[in-house]
Amino acid sequence: MNKDLSGLLKKILLLTLCVGTLPSCKKMYDLQPQDSLNGSQVYQNIYDADAAVLGIYGQFIGLADRYIILNELQGDLADITPNASNYLKQLGNHTVTADNPYADPRPFYKVINSCNDALKNFGIMHQSKLLDDNQYYQRYSDIGILRSWLYLQVGIQYGTVPYVTDPIADVNDLNNESKFPKITFDQLLDKLIAFTGTIPTPYLAQNTSVTSPTLLVANSNYILKDGVFKFFIHKKSFLGDLNLWKGNYLQAASYYKDVVETATSLVAGNDFDIQLYDTYRVTNDNSGRNTLMTTGTTNPWPAIFSNPLSETETNRERMWILPLDQNYNANPFLALFSSTSSYLLKPSALAINNWDNQTRSDGGLGDRRGLNGSYRVTKGKPEIAKYLYNYDPLLPLSTKTGIWLLYRAGALHLHYAEAVNQLGRSQLAGVVINDGFYTGFPGSVSSYNGVPEAYPFNFNAVKPSGGINGNWYRSIGIRGRAVNKNVTFDPTNLVTDTENKIIDEDGLELAYEGYRWPDLLRVALRRYATDPSYLANKIGAKFDAVGSADASTVRARLSNKANWFLPFKWQ
Repeated sequence: MNKDLSGLLKKILLLTLCVGTLPSCKKMYDLQPQDSLNGSQVYQNIYDADAAVLGIYGQFIGLADRYIILNELQGDLADITPNASNYLKQLGNHTVTADNPYADPRPFYKVINSCNDALKNFGIMHQSKLLDDNQYYQRYSDIGILRSWLYLQVGIQYGTVPYVTDPIADVNDLNNESKFPKITFDQLLDKLIAFTGTIPTPYLAQNTSVTSPTLLVANSNYILKDGVFKFFIHKKSFLGDLNLWKGNYLQAASYYKDVVETATSLVAGNDFDIQLYDTYRVTNDNSGRNTLMTTGTTNPWPAIFSNPLSETETNRERMWILPLDQNYNANPFLALFSSTSSYLLKPSALAINNWDNQTRSDGGLGDRRGLNGSYRVTKGKPEIAKYLYNYDPLLPLSTKTGIWLLYRAGALHLHYAEAVNQLGRSQLAGVVINDGFYTGFPGSVSSYNGVPEAYPFNFNAVKPSGGINGNWYRSIGIRGRAVNKNVTFDPTNLVTDTENKIIDEDGLELAYEGYRWPDLLRVALRRYATDPSYLANKIGAKFDAVGSADASTVRARLSNKANWFLPFKWQ
């Protein structure tokens, strides 16, 4: 094992585990680990394997601000403030130079290399019977999928990249293309799909205290009930996204359907709560309380981003979420978004216009996921609010704890809609983004050409008088939950128009969560043969909205596919 990696891993393990668990953690954290440890000394038992897993997640959390900056500022919904550096301006204008620190791929590859090291040593432990089959595959699958997620991000940002699965002593060696040749993004997708296909299906489920009793450690942020198992990457959702990128739409839809049916196949356990009609389904339970649906003057939708990790209603929505504790791992989003801090990024004028121009079900204007939902205005300054709800600038030392929400049901449903639309199920996709299955299909059962659908397109939302309700009878859809009017679709250009509406809804629902640039890029790659200016026009519209003279330059630059990716330059 690389000695530097060993020391870093042990430090990060302490950082990760100490949050609210051990009174002597500060003293322990001050101890300096030995630099001479090798793999056989570090990986001696299951607790060492768990230390590796949690240590890697500690490293991974360090990518939070980079992930959001790259995926939002390059899109059309975020903009720079006057406080932003020239490097951030370059990202927003798509004029990134080789010395731009945000374009440095090393932070991603450092975590990837840690994953490679752990996976190698898990294999050695398994062969030596230090880990049994279940212990091995739980940890191998988690870190293997996390590494694949990282590689997908690297591919999205840089296009052509080196793909390395063995640990290396010095991550800077990856800059030597003669030793580590680059592969195309499409080739990378093939390799990721091939690798993830080797993971046994039972280990694609989430880690729980039953499957991984030594790995799950509750703390003040992650109490055991319905929280801690969401610390780890949501594997099937990622596999859905991976296949969506590749164009394997049926496989993608199948993975997504597996996830939205979590409550159909599982029951609640000691450390997670499963609600048959609500978990990951985007619903209204009609209780007046246990819902994220906007009603009257009440707008509970922002609670997705502010509620405690163990809160029931929002955990029906949250799927993969990491804590940012003020005492150990700094919350980087405060400096990015708070007008009382560095205030580097803000919502774009285009994003605000998009929310303002939505028509609600009551006929009024204004999407309530916009103002005081995704963004707010503080002393005249628009702030991206999803990361600021628990922060009080008057109490800055005690309210810095936050969350990094990496995946949730809203994203899952929208990506499912994108996949099934490509399979000719445009009506189904429209129902998902509008007001749901109960009102969206005749008889409240999904159908295709008048025939009830089979898996992964089947949804039963019936609500018979005195009978058994279908599992989807509470479905209200993405726009239904926001209490917005349904959008309509052009029957003469159905697939393309439906996809346009899905991407529009992506922006309204998922702004600033790290999806925007990837979603736009994926559609642009899909349409390149028929609409090569799609991406240029989407990003150019951000500059049009403020009357910027840069609009034409940005459009011209993004009309060239080669400019869709960052320069892969080691710094």
